[in-house]
Amino acid sequence: MSLIGWVDFSSLERERVAQIMSMLQEKGTLDELGIGQLRDAFADKLFPGFSTIQTRAKYFVTLPFLFHDYRQLKTHERLKTPLTEFLSEREDKLARMLVKNHIDDMPYGIIGKDSLDKGVARKPSSVYWNGIRKLSIANTDLSLKEFIRQFEDHYCSVRDAHADDDHQSSNLADWMTKPDGYSPDWLTKAKIELTLREAEFLKDKLLNTKRIEHSIPAQLIKHNLVNEVLELNEHLPSGSWQAFSLHEQLKNSAVSSQTKSTLAKALEFSFVLEGAHIRYNLLIAQRAENSAFIDRLKEDFSEWQAKALSQRDSFTENAINNWYLSAFDAQKAASSRTRQFIENWCQLVRDESSEDDLDQCVKRQAIANKGARCLLKKALNSDQGWVGMRLLEFRWPTAKIILRDIQEGLSVIT
Repeated sequence: MSLIGWVDFSSLERERVAQIMSMLQEKGTLDELGIGQLRDAFADKLFPGFSTIQTRAKYFVTLPFLFHDYRQLKTHERLKTPLTEFLSEREDKLARMLVKNHIDDMPYGIIGKDSLDKGVARKPSSVYWNGIRKLSIANTDLSLKEFIRQFEDHYCSVRDAHADDDHQSSNLADWMTKPDGYSPDWLTKAKIELTLREAEFLKDKLLNTKRIEHSIPAQLIKHNLVNEVLELNEHLPSGSWQAFSLHEQLKNSAVSSQTKSTLAKALEFSFVLEGAHIRYNLLIAQRAENSAFIDRLKEDFSEWQAKALSQRDSFTENAINNWYLSAFDAQKAASSRTRQFIENWCQLVRDESSEDDLDQCVKRQAIANKGARCLLKKALNSDQGWVGMRLLEFRWPTAKIILRDIQEGLSVIT
């Protein structure tokens, strides 16, 4: 059994690791060649606050609602009720209420609906906390655990026992915005769809949060492109590269040049590294003696290589520099080993090196990245299929669901 460990620096770092571990359980996200850092950096620029494990837009408002429920408690109730326990119990209740209120029309995306008796294992608060911060719903850089601790300390103090919830009398209160549409009985009436006021609140946050102004969701809302983009996306053939189709829709639109440039570089990076993942899977298929898969992967690589040789500029040092400059903030340290692998891979492709040389490059990186856990070091079943990433979507499928929820909420007739 393989184990993963990390140095325990802070609650914020632990949250990030937990989020990554959850994402690694999602199909197609296993980072066999160590490019996940660059992939995630692009995704953070294009879709900040979004995650592949988010399900519906509603959860961006439910956690703030719960914090304000806690503020409504009498002082003696807060003193005997730890905020962590309060949130956990209320998130379990939220799952039960959503299931109850949708008993005749069970929708996609209710977190915990299959574990009501045991309680919600992966709480929405942990899944959505980064997004709640990115959208400035919570005006803090604290981890959820640390924010809960400080929030609880503040609201259990005598001096704030009678704080006016509507006027938010303290700096700490300003850290957690109360979304429009809050009412004390919201939980018992909760449905997964956004109300009009909730949708307007989230639209406003996406549109007016300065640090995400060049994100794709913010730009789509700013230029009234959400419905058009979602409509066209509905008609894509099954298996289409959705992020590429999005780029084609936006390249001649009013979306900012910065947003278009970031998306174009992300797609270029994805295409270039697709070839490396095809070779990696070919090595695995050969090890597993899966002849049918070997033949298919050889065809896939031939098609990829033909495209690659027709766009050699995508494999230059300048292209790689542009990816890193576009994806990473100046203070962000990127993995030097991964950078070296990408440079070596691109050089080999440009030079039309042999497949043996390409495979050796990929094999070295896979083993360096995974060590003893690398599949190239393990016995494999003959039916072993595709492993790792291919064409990257950068969280666009999740963002589509969130944006559709907002658009549908905005169309609610009151």
